[in-house]
Amino acid sequence: MQTVSRLVVAYAINALWQLPLLVLAAEVTVRLLGRVPGKILYRVWLGCLLLALTVPALPFLHLPFHITNSGSTVQQATTPVKVLHLSFYERQSGGPVTKALRISDFPGVIASGVLWLYLISVLFALCRLAWGLRQTRILLRSAETARLTREVRETWESCLTLFGKARIKLLSSSKLAAPATVSWPSPIVLLPVELHDEQANEMAAVFCHELAHVSRRDFLSNMFIELIGVLLFYHPAFHWIRRRIQEMRELACDDMAAEAISGRHVYARTLLRLTQKMLSAAVVPQPGCALGIFEGEILEKRIMNLLENTSKHTRLRVVVSLALGSFLMLGTCVLSADLGLKPVNAQTAIQKDNAPSGWFMAGSKPASYQTGVDRAMIQNGHPSAFLKSATPVSDGFGTLMQTVSATDYTGKRVRLRAWVSSQDVGDWAGVWMRVDKDNTMVAFDNMQNRAIKGTQSWKAYDVVLDVPADATTISFGVLLSGEGEVWMNDFHFEVVGKETPVTSPEPPQRPKLATHPANLSFTE
Repeated sequence: MQTVSRLVVAYAINALWQLPLLVLAAEVTVRLLGRVPGKILYRVWLGCLLLALTVPALPFLHLPFHITNSGSTVQQATTPVKVLHLSFYERQSGGPVTKALRISDFPGVIASGVLWLYLISVLFALCRLAWGLRQTRILLRSAETARLTREVRETWESCLTLFGKARIKLLSSSKLAAPATVSWPSPIVLLPVELHDEQANEMAAVFCHELAHVSRRDFLSNMFIELIGVLLFYHPAFHWIRRRIQEMRELACDDMAAEAISGRHVYARTLLRLTQKMLSAAVVPQPGCALGIFEGEILEKRIMNLLENTSKHTRLRVVVSLALGSFLMLGTCVLSADLGLKPVNAQTAIQKDNAPSGWFMAGSKPASYQTGVDRAMIQNGHPSAFLKSATPVSDGFGTLMQTVSATDYTGKRVRLRAWVSSQDVGDWAGVWMRVDKDNTMVAFDNMQNRAIKGTQSWKAYDVVLDVPADATTISFGVLLSGEGEVWMNDFHFEVVGKETPVTSPEPPQRPKLATHPANLSFTE
């Protein structure tokens, strides 16, 4: 639960600064496109919304390095899963370790406040959506079959033919301020009672616009947008994106309706006449989740879009503009993944301020352990590093470790030797070493088959592994699983000859295969 909370807080905080960048990139893309069909602009803003939902989570997707001996015959079911997400990297020059911004850098009261505000926002958005669906259901229950004149009925049938639609319900309701469309579950076109006696050419514009919504499946798309939008409902940028999607949706439906009837100018004049007759219905919101002809409240912009030429730019201009816009969006995603807040979950590496120089803390529960240098614990003439449980630990582990390049050791056999002393180790401890090729482990030993347990005096422990020619990194350290304390001293990392046996557990032996098929007829 704590991990989920940190993920939620990191997601909400990342979205605060990332969404405005995405909106800016989308607006620049729209400006570059100029006057193009509404369906293209609709797709730009829909893509912006999908990125707005996913980009805040990109910083969570860093690939992990593993400290695990999966596949080993000695791994026990009680062993903690040893996964380490490295948020800190030791510089080649030996300089200080840089760290990424983490949830742990925020005071607990701020993180808790962000979490509760975000959850309240999500709950409010869900309640709002549920209320809208309830209002839509009430609207449909109050609707009745539309009573049309013969001329208007013929216009309706003609419009259905133009859009290639079969029978679609045509209802009317006194609760409507303007025509609307819903899908509950099949498409339904709703008319206000005031429109029953309009002229056939005016009703053709109404019918074509609503059937355009049906053809584009806008009701279902809008429900999907509202549902996923609960994750970002608290953010003003989301409402900006949603408003732009509504506007572009209406422009796209206007384009389809104008193409289906007598042309853009005729459709624009009809739209103006309908607005005047319905007493500014363009600014009256539809009840519930219905989509209407005056959705978006941008009547003036829609009229200008209909009267102006939408094919001003060549196809090459559109393609180049979309490419530049995509480049801006991609750049925003890369920036967000690199600079975004990273959650510190139960398997994230953290740097302890008192860790010895060149080392860092990691493990499945690093926050449950402490490390540092114990200058009173002298061994071989040097002070010792320690690793101990700071809180009761029933499962999980911590490790003091470092990672080096494998360049100087490829194709060789290396030995890690460390002196270790322990006190009251409840589960087990061990010296470990892991060889990786990029993000793939190629050799590993953590002494689990010869673990350090309980209280032990100083003793030297060896881990010997072969480093393949294509290996990239070598990680090593001392781990402590469960409660207790260990001290470590006098590490030696050296190349040894082939006469020194490796200490990694042997892989399971494959059974010897038969040379020929047997009992194919099942008679034996």
